[in-house]
Amino acid sequence: MQSKYQTLQTIYELVKNDAHPTSSVIYPNEIIVRQNFPWDESVKHLDELRSEKLIDILHHSPALVLITELGFQYILSIISKSGNLMHAA
Repeated sequence: MQSKYQTLQTIYELVKNDAHPTSSVIYPNEIIVRQNFPWDESVKHLDELRSEKLIDILHHSPALVLITELGFQYILSIISKSGNLMHAA
């Protein structure tokens, strides 16, 4: 499992119970404090996920992260197949 998808799952976990999860904004520090990756690796994950169109990053001060519908559905499909993304192959 690529660690960038663990970052995507962290974002999913933060928004999954919101009424409109793909409209919910998250600050990068909310993601980073919930992971065991160094800051620079987490930023790399966010950039890679954005390039795959699984998240959007709004460059405000501070930056805001949103999971896209594609990212939300990607995580749901992996969780439904394996039960938990962290244990997916």
